[in-house]
This record gives sequence, structure tokens and C-alpha cells, in this order.
Amino acid sequence: MKPGLHIVQGPPASGKTRLALEWALEVLGRRGRVFWVGLPHQRAYVYRLLSEEGAFLGLEFLSFQALYYRVLAEAGWLKPLLPGAGRVALVGEALRRAGEGPVAPGEARLFARAIAELKRHGISPFALPKEGEAGRLRRVYRLYERLKAGSLDYDDFRHRALKAPLRLFPWPDLVVVDGFREVGPLDLRFLRRLSERVLVLLTLEVLPEGCAPHRVLEARPVARRVFRLANPVEEARYLLRALKRALAPKALGGEGLAPEDVLVVAPPERIGGLMLLKDEYGLPLEDGRERALAETEEGERVLALLNPFPTGRDLLALGFSALGRKALRLGLAGEEALRALAEREGLEAEWEAFLRLRTPGPDPEAWAEAALEALGVEAKEVFLSRFRMALRVDRGEPLAWWRSLLLDEVLPPEVGRGVAVLPPLRATGVRARRAYVLEWVAGRYTLGEREDYFLLEDLREQGLLKGLPRRLRGLDPLFLEELSTRGEEVVLLYPEAGPGGPVEPLAAGERPEALPPASRLEALPQAPFRPAHPTSPASPPHAEALRHFSECPFRAYLERYPLRDGEESPWRALPSPVDLGALEGLFADGRVGPWLRAHGAHLQGLRLYVLWPGRRYRLRLDGVRWEGRAVHLYRLLGEGAEPDLSPKRRWTEWLALKALLQREDVEAVHLWAWAWLGRPRPVGKGVYRKGDALPALKEVEPLLEKALRSWGAFPPRPGPHCHACGLADLCRKDGEEE
Repeated sequence: MKPGLHIVQGPPASGKTRLALEWALEVLGRRGRVFWVGLPHQRAYVYRLLSEEGAFLGLEFLSFQALYYRVLAEAGWLKPLLPGAGRVALVGEALRRAGEGPVAPGEARLFARAIAELKRHGISPFALPKEGEAGRLRRVYRLYERLKAGSLDYDDFRHRALKAPLRLFPWPDLVVVDGFREVGPLDLRFLRRLSERVLVLLTLEVLPEGCAPHRVLEARPVARRVFRLANPVEEARYLLRALKRALAPKALGGEGLAPEDVLVVAPPERIGGLMLLKDEYGLPLEDGRERALAETEEGERVLALLNPFPTGRDLLALGFSALGRKALRLGLAGEEALRALAEREGLEAEWEAFLRLRTPGPDPEAWAEAALEALGVEAKEVFLSRFRMALRVDRGEPLAWWRSLLLDEVLPPEVGRGVAVLPPLRATGVRARRAYVLEWVAGRYTLGEREDYFLLEDLREQGLLKGLPRRLRGLDPLFLEELSTRGEEVVLLYPEAGPGGPVEPLAAGERPEALPPASRLEALPQAPFRPAHPTSPASPPHAEALRHFSECPFRAYLERYPLRDGEESPWRALPSPVDLGALEGLFADGRVGPWLRAHGAHLQGLRLYVLWPGRRYRLRLDGVRWEGRAVHLYRLLGEGAEPDLSPKRRWTEWLALKALLQREDVEAVHLWAWAWLGRPRPVGKGVYRKGDALPALKEVEPLLEKALRSWGAFPPRPGPHCHACGLADLCRKDGEEE
């Protein structure tokens, strides 16, 4: 076929994707090249549909954003990208410069969404009225564009792609745009421009104004069943039993469906509960929700540090276990309550260490980097970049902004091989052989149409704003039709009543037949269910975590942050590296001054708590000092503490000793144990040179390799080491104080 834009219109499940697939396969069959443009979450679904037709070459899945990026890259028009969190931060700075006073992240997010909508429809700030809230938006919009100079946000890519020379190489023979309910005016203009050179197939549910469809498809029948359950708990249990039967082999009385043949649509707040129950039922459920950066394992620790009202859970996440457990039992939150608890329980030192960790210093960026290192965050740059954005908005109080920007940063879900459990918006554009939809009740699934805060419906029909679509368009029925057709066979479930009383179903259903037990708890109610031991794909944070792992994996799991002893050590009073000339205050101290003078040769130039990254794990060295080709390693201890460098109690220094002696620039390593206000004491031979025997490593290395091989699963392993564990026997009880 000749180049041109062909629009196919049809309701949900009318065969639009299958028609587009036929066009693509025809082009691929004659060794052509196809660009398939869709929503990012459709990628795996489209490739699976194509793979069912056999092997193929020449098709590339792109989002609209990736296609625009490709056009600008070929034209040489690229500039640095401003991500979504960066847009919110820049709008916050624009609000501050506009004289709006203190700016809250939520207010900046409101303006950022409005600006994004205007840019998406090609509306400049000069089209906005000058009065009222729309006038505020106009001023902030103009300032935002001025501050953004030199970088591109996501909508700038769309604008520039309309003007950039089209130099795609190699040129595709067909561009398929599928999976969208509708497209905006700028996207449509770009597709019209592209269709002058390439055949473009666009499938839509809502036809743009002034467009004539090339073909109109009719709705196809979908087998639907509606079941009513007594309450949400029974609804969830029925769903899990039905999934177990659907996936079980036919030889065992199941239906033999593959995990990719089934999908579940559920409200986002219900998905977490299903994930908690998947181990009990032995189901391969995959969480299809997008996660914020703050919801990752590392992000949760950073969020615990930034919580304006810290809780016992936050203290536990950061390693302050004694105070954290007491606060958690009492249900306390907030700095004032936690400070009073620490004073009452004699835990002031732990509370002060927590405050030091979360209080920015005179150099905020250096503080943020040190805090991330203390929390064991490996991908520090992504967190630091958001902190720099927060500093740009509010240098005096950046923590609230940092927290908000981390919550704004969305990560795509990992592609799994199980049954996808999707929130409603991520279920659009994908289908399966069978779909289950939870809570099919009025008001649960909606697009949330409501008037805009800045531009009401009547303003959207005046002057230069006519390009903006109305907010109240009544698209909810189409959305519901889309959700109820996500499978060739659809099972709609709803509870008769919830916590708030009876609910109104969208369609009347019948009571389903009873299904056989699908979990051990249901089949053997007298036998308690024990959840699986925790697992984590994160790499070991440091060597001492591996040592704890060899003793008790569960303790290593709970101590995934780096060593805390340095955080609360009196050695923290010294700068790193130590400069005796800058310690006038300490020299005046009656106890510390004489000690500093006596050991100045050891202290001068000493670097404290050095993080040494490695390929499989990291070492955190208490103290390191270089003298030419000799290195002095120090294990720094509290006042009056005895050395703990036996292979059963400490690995770090022995592993560092071996690594240093393998370096060409090191001839000798001096190993010391040094208690605060004491004298440094040599350990072992004291001085180790190349070729010297290291008997401690013969004991350490086998345990280290075994721990590295087993790292990832963390069952508790009780033993004598429990007496030295600071986690209050968390793995075996959650009751009274010890």
C-alpha cells in the first residue's frame, strides 16, 4: 500500500490489535521493517502475540516518546532530558520566583500537571487569561519555560519532532500505532507528517474531531460471568482458588492454562493483599503496579530517614533497633514523642545518633552523600540528583522536597513470567485467554473526570483555548467496557458488602460453585501456615554482613545497612582525614588533649570509616593511614574495649590485608587495634609483607565463599550468637521485653 494515514476505529475487543498484527505480518513476510508504537506496558504482550505466529525479524516496539527521541537523534536536535521529577522541582522554583512564598510539593505538582496538559495540546502561556488562578498558571508557565532553557521535558520532544527533519534510518515500511483510547492533536499532526513518507496504521476507540476512519470495526462477543461473594475476603479467597484450579495441570483436575493466558485486574489498593497471599496459595502472581523510587528496598530506607514524623518502623529500618522496637510497641511517632521515650528508657545515645544521621550539615550535598553511604545505598547518583533538584527549590528546607521527588519518580514494573495482577490503567491495551476483575461495583473503576482547577469547562471553549479537550466527557462507560473485555473469557467478581456496608454491583451476579481447598491453611486448618523465609536480590552491603550471614542469615537480612558502630563511636569526633592543627577544642580537653599529643604520629592523616568497593561485596575500614609504600590498618574501638579481630568476630581487616598485599604500590601492612583514649596495639605479627602467611584467612575465606554462594535467602538460624544479637530475638518472638 502507498504511504498514508489509515485510521481504524472500534470499541474495546473489536479486533483492532489483530488487524494491526495482520498488517505487520504481511510487511514482515516480505522482509520489511515495522515500527509498532504503543504504551510501554504493552511491549511484552505485543511480542508474545507475534511470537505465536512464528519467528520474525524487523519489528521494533516503541513508545511515542522513544519515537520522538529517535527522530530528534537522527536530526541532531537532542538536548538534556528533564525527567518528571525535574519538572515538578522546576515548577516549584518558578512558583518561588513568582513571589508565591513558601511552596509545597503538592502545589508544584498541581501546576506541573496543568502545564503538561497545556504543552501536550500545543497551548502557549500567552493563550491563558491574565486574571485569577489561570493568571497565576500563566505566570508560572512562563517562568518555567525560562528556567528550563537548555533542556527538554517530555512534551518538548513532541513539539520539536514536528519541526525536525525526518531522517529515520533505516526507514520503516509500516508504522502501527495501537493500544490508545485516543491521541492528542500534536501526536496526530506528527503522524500525518510521517504518513507522507510511510504507511501509518492508527487504531483508536475515540475518533479525533474532523477525522474520517478508514475502517470501522464492530464489537465482538465476549463470554462474561458475574459472581457475587459475601465480602472482600471471600472474594479474594475465591479468586485465588480459581487461579489455582486454572493453572493446575489437567491430570490433577485443573484446566492446564499457562500463566500468560491469565490476567487479573484489581484496584491498586487490593493488589498488595493478593501479593501477601500468593505464597500461601503457591501462585506465581506478578505485581503489575508501577513503583516509586522510594518504594525500592534502598528507597524505603531513605524515606525512613526523611519521614517528618519518624516512627518505630523507621528507626528499625535505619538500624536503631532498641529504640525502634519500644516505639513500635507503644505506637509512638514524631520527634518529640521519640525523644521523650529515649530519655525515659536511657537510650539518649541512640536517639542522638539518629538525629545526627538525619540532620543536614553546613554542606547539604556532602551530608546527603554521607547519609546515603551510611544507609548502604549503592545507586547513590539517582538519589543525589533528586536531592540537587530539592536544593534548587528550597535550599533552607530541602528534605520535604527530596522526599516528594523520590515519591514522584516512577519505576516500571519488572517483567515476570507469572500471572499479571494489573491496576486498571495498566490493563488497557492487553488481553489474555481469561481475565478476572475484582470489585465490579459502582464507583470503583473510573477515569476520575472532573473540572480542572485552573481552566473550567467554559474557559476551554473560548479563544485560543479551544484546542483543550473538555474534562467532563463521560468516558467512564467506555473505560468499564474496556476493563470487562480484557480476556476472551472474563470473570467479574464483586462483594455484596464491604467495610462501609452494602455495595452496588455494576451487573447482577450469582453465587459461584464452591471450589476445593487451594492452600495448606484451607486444607489443614489445624496446621499453622508459615510464610516463606525472606529473600532479596540485593548484593551484600559489606563483609561483616556476610559474617553475620554465616552465623544467622535472618540477622544479615535485618542488618542490610552498613556497620553502625562507626556512627556511634567517639572516633566520630575527629575529622577525616585527621588534621591535628584543626583540633584546638579537643586539645583543650583534659582527657582527650594529652592522648592526642601522645599519639599524634598515628593520628595525623588518618582516614576514618573508609568505604572500599569491591566486585562482590564492600569493605568498610575503620582507619587507614599511608606512609609511602606502607599502609596502617586500624580497628577502632570504644573506650576500654578489647580487640575483636579474631576470625570468628571480624573479617574486614583480614580481607583488606590480603587485598592490599596484592597491590604493587604496597610493600607492608601494619595491623592495629586501637581503643579510644588508649594506645594502638599491634595485632598478630603486627607487620605483614608480601609472601607472609595469613593463617586467619584460612578460616575466613571458606566461610566467606560459602556465604556468597548462599546469599539471597535468609532463614533464621538460632545459636550461641543470639546472645550477642541486638535485634531482641525478633525472629522467634514479638512479645515482652527481654
